[in-house]
Amino acid sequence: MKQYFLLMAIAASMACNGNSSRTAAGDTSVEKIKEGAEQVKQGVQEKADTVGTYLKEQKEKAQTAIEKKMKELDEKIDELKKDGGKKGEKARKKLQDVRDDLGKKLEDVKSSSAAAWDKTKAGLDKSLKKADSAWQDLKRDFKELFQ
Repeated sequence: MKQYFLLMAIAASMACNGNSSRTAAGDTSVEKIKEGAEQVKQGVQEKADTVGTYLKEQKEKAQTAIEKKMKELDEKIDELKKDGGKKGEKARKKLQDVRDDLGKKLEDVKSSSAAAWDKTKAGLDKSLKKADSAWQDLKRDFKELFQ
């Protein structure tokens, strides 16, 4: 990117030189600089496209993982609703809290920019681990409900 700006500055400087009596060699130099600047611009655009594609793929993978985990939690919550007991209600509320947290993370992922992706991804990984841990804790604490 710095090279692009440097080349553009040189090209602008030469264009604004005010010397109307350029030689053929001077014209060739300006053309080479313009050509070089165009190549740098194309390279930057290609890299930006690659980064954009990578981010899109990562976001799609993250969304799929969250949606899968949310579906699993929904199924477990539905099972607990059928139980009707106080323990089942308590376990269901805990799972619902975990599911709600994942829903927020899903929205974060969908709206995340490239600049914020690393932070969003770290938060997502933490939330998915928390969901797994919460499920294991519930199975241990309410083992009679999950036989």
